[in-house]
Amino acid sequence: SRRPTIGYRNRMAERGEEEPLDREGRIQARRQRIAERNSESSEDVKRIEHEKEMESRSNQQIAETRAHIKALTTEGESEVTAVRIARDQQENERRISQEVSRQARRRKLLYEAEGSARQNAVVAMKWSSLVDKEVAQELKAEIEAQREACDGIIEVKDSLLAEFRLELKQRDEEYVKALKKQAEDVDDLLEQMGRQLASLRQMHEEEVDEVETSFMQERHERMQAHEAEVQALMSRRREREESYLEARKHRIEEDQRRLEAARVQAAEDYSVLKIKLETEIQTLEKQLEEMRATYQLNQEKLDYNYRVLVERDTENTTTIKHQKRKLTRMADVLSALRAKHAREEKRYKQENAELTEDYKRVTEQFKDLQAKFQHFEESDTRRYRDVWQMNEEIVTGLMRKVLQADKIIHEQQLGLHWFPPSEQLFVAGRGDGGSTHAASSADSAAVSSRGSVDNDGVQRMLGLLCDEAGFLVEQKVLKLLEPLPVEEQNLLKIDSILKVLGVQGAADLQKLLSFFVADAESGELIHPNDAMKAIKAFIEEHQRGTRDSLGQSSRSLASTQGAQGPRGEEREFWERMSSVISGKTYRVWGALERALQRYHTLLTSRSGVIDEVRDLQQQNDELKALLNQYLSSKINEDLHVPPTHTIRLDGSSFHGG
Repeated sequence: SRRPTIGYRNRMAERGEEEPLDREGRIQARRQRIAERNSESSEDVKRIEHEKEMESRSNQQIAETRAHIKALTTEGESEVTAVRIARDQQENERRISQEVSRQARRRKLLYEAEGSARQNAVVAMKWSSLVDKEVAQELKAEIEAQREACDGIIEVKDSLLAEFRLELKQRDEEYVKALKKQAEDVDDLLEQMGRQLASLRQMHEEEVDEVETSFMQERHERMQAHEAEVQALMSRRREREESYLEARKHRIEEDQRRLEAARVQAAEDYSVLKIKLETEIQTLEKQLEEMRATYQLNQEKLDYNYRVLVERDTENTTTIKHQKRKLTRMADVLSALRAKHAREEKRYKQENAELTEDYKRVTEQFKDLQAKFQHFEESDTRRYRDVWQMNEEIVTGLMRKVLQADKIIHEQQLGLHWFPPSEQLFVAGRGDGGSTHAASSADSAAVSSRGSVDNDGVQRMLGLLCDEAGFLVEQKVLKLLEPLPVEEQNLLKIDSILKVLGVQGAADLQKLLSFFVADAESGELIHPNDAMKAIKAFIEEHQRGTRDSLGQSSRSLASTQGAQGPRGEEREFWERMSSVISGKTYRVWGALERALQRYHTLLTSRSGVIDEVRDLQQQNDELKALLNQYLSSKINEDLHVPPTHTIRLDGSSFHGG
């Protein structure tokens, strides 16, 4: 609502007029502006009609020029459209193939998501059973099983990710090929556009000369008409300026009268406001006196409260004396509780001995469980070999199909002789065992190569363990250690930590110390921030040595069978499969694919050109029939100059078109 008002004021300022103060004046001014606009619009209508009447040879010449240019432009657009249609068809085929591959990827993702969800559900269900495990060895075994299950899930996802990366690489290669094709199409378009631009520029120059000649003839006629129109407008402007000056004089007189009335009204308002403010000042002075009386009363109340607080301070002093006597009695109670604590400590030590016996019993059970684990490991190995053999047969069949396709490409498409690869590539190789034994011997050599340090280094290492690995001590043990001295607490904590880490003798302790030594010569230990890394490395190496000792029999069985590890067999198999098709064959396939694509593009473009030629021939026949009908019409005999006298036809070119 504010913008129109501002615009109106700006227009009034530009015209040199003052804004009317009353509503009637604004209405009258608005009506006057509406009448002026109506008169101007009527004059514009008359001028337009006059221009239509004065339409001359220049407009006709412009129409003919536009028709010629439009015909030439249409011809160029038809040539460019042919290239665009061919490119659109190729793009449509490419999108269809991409949609098919996208659906295939989506199905793979759905299948993998369903399988992963089932495996994740199995892993999640086992976590609840881990909470009930109280023995560290059982908990460790369950955690290792959970870790293997998680590794299986991650391996499936990694394989799917590698497949998608390979497909992405193929897409990149297709994109590069498409860019090359687009560059060729752009070069063709640029060449066609250059030819069309040259012809269009020549036609523009010729038509512009003709239009300029017609405009110069019309310019002289219009200048005479415009001079008469300008004279009429100047006379009208002079009359409007005189009427505007008269109206402005009347508005100034009215504004002066209103300004005087506003001054009188402001003086009356000032006198009324002055009387009102003086009355308020008197009221505020009265309120000030009342506040002074209130302040005096509050001061007397505060004096009384101070005396009351002094008396309460005396009473509090007496209460403190009673509390000191009570503190003495509580000290006697504390000594009695300490005696009770000593008795409880003795009882807890006895319970600790009983728990130690339970721990030994559980250790025996754990050894039995390891024997069972060895049995199931052998069973799983046999099952893995069966599954691997089945998958190896499938991959071998697929590779034979690829070789059959390569044979067809060489003999039928390229006309070359095809030489099959050796059958030894499809025979699974066998390697020598003993890798695990070598790894274990290397680990033992690495442990023995670590330097030894003195007892001072062991004590500093144990202190670092107590500070950084306190989380390995159970909460129950920590609660029992709270009343003991700090030295005894540290000793018991270190004993519990060493049991958790599996340190059973001096050799294990020396091995653990080798992971905490930063400099063997100076005996300097590692930084406390690296303590967790050292503990983790010791646990992994200690567990590896335990697994080596427990799986010695299984390794001897594997060595008698003369088989490598599953990873070695897989690596050897995939290396043999990757060497079936050589890199030269891949390059031949790529070159053949590109040649066939270019041949397909050529056939597609030829098909489009044939259709266009057929349409042009049909149009040519229709035009010839129509022209013959016009020339043989009887109405031509009534004309002074028949079309046959003005049109010269070349018989050979007419019939040939």
